[in-house]
Amino acid sequence: MKAKHLLLSAILTGAGFTAQAQTTIDLVLNHQFEGASFQYGTVYDLNGTAVSLSRAQYYMSGFELTHDGGQTTSMPDAYVLASGNVSSYSLGMENITSLEGFSFDLGVDAVRNGMGTQSWSAGHPLAAQSPSMDWSWPGGYFFWVLDGDVDTDMDGTPDQPFSLRGLGNVLLTDVNQFTGMSLSGSTITIGMDVNIADWLQTIDLASVFSQHDAGSNNQLISSNTNDETVFTLNASLNTEELTLEESNIYADYQMAYAPTIYYDLATANNVDITVVDMTGAIVLEASKQNPEGNYFIRKELPDGTYLINFTNGEINKQFRFVIKN
Repeated sequence: MKAKHLLLSAILTGAGFTAQAQTTIDLVLNHQFEGASFQYGTVYDLNGTAVSLSRAQYYMSGFELTHDGGQTTSMPDAYVLASGNVSSYSLGMENITSLEGFSFDLGVDAVRNGMGTQSWSAGHPLAAQSPSMDWSWPGGYFFWVLDGDVDTDMDGTPDQPFSLRGLGNVLLTDVNQFTGMSLSGSTITIGMDVNIADWLQTIDLASVFSQHDAGSNNQLISSNTNDETVFTLNASLNTEELTLEESNIYADYQMAYAPTIYYDLATANNVDITVVDMTGAIVLEASKQNPEGNYFIRKELPDGTYLINFTNGEINKQFRFVIKN
């Protein structure tokens, strides 16, 4: 009996040391457009043509860490659905001490791409999203969504919509490996700059209209990922540096009856969200939400004007939007 107790104690002690060695791996993405901070609805210059984006989302998968003298650890269950207005993501926990490099894929691996959103619980990056990040099955996930407007008459105002949504296993892109890192601690934060403009290089946006496929323009987005170095390391990047001086709130009216409100708020703390009609009655609410994210108007509301409010002890922001059924 004593020997069994000693063995059990040894197992529990070993498990305790394993748990203590677990390191949290976080990812911080600083979305930019040719060096300027990226914001939905802002007009940018792309090689002399005015463009704006109303939606920029993409999947990251296939993460592999190089650590502790060249060891490699795969993270097959780590998936990120990144949005242009969201910077902070968690990859999970791994038993490492010092991170020396990492790699990932743009898109969703073939096995998971064929499983369907119904295979995942709500809140998982591969679960059903609003607005949608998939084309049902067997089509699979949109590996990226880049929706916006382009100036076609050269008056400086984007006037024609375009929609680029990468679809199909052939588009899975192995992003160039990142090396030369030396990060340690109980939480390791990988900081990256993401230049959205580089994805759009060499694409004639005025001729795109709506392309939800694995065609030539979406193939260009795939190849531009590495050729134009969309992703670059930023060793000094942290969440404090990304705290905004001003809040940015934008409504995507792709579905006018159920718009999506993209927000990036000038606070590091969670916020309470309420949606009220013009009488002041609350029609939707959510508490303790991240200060950056996407709020989908999931409830059928009558036509009219509404206010969405973001509040905590630091900020009180309102944004007006319209429902059209």
